[in-house]
Amino acid sequence: MIGKYSELSNKFREKANDHNFLCFQYSNKNEHDLWSCICSSMDWIDVGVQYIENFQPPNHPSLLNCMEIFSFIQAIDITYEAIKSLFWALVNNGEESKKGRSPFYEEKGCFSSIKNNTITDDKFFKEIRACCGAHPTDLYTYISDDEPKKQERYASWICAETNSSFSVRLYPNDTSNKTITVNVSYAELMDYFEKRFYYLNNLIDKIDELFEVFREEKINDIIQKSSNPIEQLKILKDANADRLDNQYFDETIEQLLLFFNTQFESKENESIVENYREKLISGIDELYENIQKLEYKEMKLNKLLSPPTIDIEWFGYEYTALLAQVFENRYKRYHFKTLTEPLKKYVNFDNIRTQSELYWLITIALNIVDEQNGNKAK
Repeated sequence: MIGKYSELSNKFREKANDHNFLCFQYSNKNEHDLWSCICSSMDWIDVGVQYIENFQPPNHPSLLNCMEIFSFIQAIDITYEAIKSLFWALVNNGEESKKGRSPFYEEKGCFSSIKNNTITDDKFFKEIRACCGAHPTDLYTYISDDEPKKQERYASWICAETNSSFSVRLYPNDTSNKTITVNVSYAELMDYFEKRFYYLNNLIDKIDELFEVFREEKINDIIQKSSNPIEQLKILKDANADRLDNQYFDETIEQLLLFFNTQFESKENESIVENYREKLISGIDELYENIQKLEYKEMKLNKLLSPPTIDIEWFGYEYTALLAQVFENRYKRYHFKTLTEPLKKYVNFDNIRTQSELYWLITIALNIVDEQNGNKAK
């Protein structure tokens, strides 16, 4: 069963990938590839929360406890640093002067061991991290007997005798100072973690806000219209590239351009080809609206361009082989009769000169079959 922290990190990842917006807008923002920063942050948040969700506090004497507890603290740190990076990218637009800033940098109150209220939770957490494994033999720490002045100290190993807290002794470098013991509660560490981790909800809202601003800007940038379908498709291709460069829209445009640039030789097919052409032209209007408004509504073009194949042995395989030749310029052998024999009563396959013409005639015939089965494109 997925943990509650992983559930939120997955929700954030889904939002970050939604519409291809962040990848499109943040791959080059203020001369930074902030999309790479966002992806790295999401990956390490997953690492951190998965460790935290599976961590069991050790409650028996063992030197291995030191590494287990340090890994737990490090998981919190990794997750928080990743959230700070997301904050930098999404809220501060990757401005170099604001890198490393946090929305929590002034917060206090998570740790009861802090005696001086000038020390923030972030500062104290860094001290715990240093004492518990980051550099325990070389400390210059606020955790002292004279806060908030820093003192040189050396940490002993971690003492974990209960599953609710652990402690670490800090030896003084100065002989006039005393050895002190720092007690750390897991509940306080989790409070510190959760306050920062749940900021992902704010960042999810921020992505929505950024997308709506971008969308509104593009809606007000009216795409040119043309009565010529080929010209209109070229205009839409450029407009799509300037918006979110949606792969599905781009592939649809390429398919349509292929059809409108295909020569159909047989006079007997003129009527059905023209009827299909009119349906596609009508579908271009739907495509225009989707790209103009950055919407992803179902289009009748979907079924017109990709009708269901017929349930005849080998037909689906041969149709896929033909498709590979037409759209991928990749040779795959297919049997002409396997493709055409079942559809001869709908389309005339004589005098076909190109693979493209064959592909479109089969696609038209499949649309006719689908309509006769009561599945007319709507």
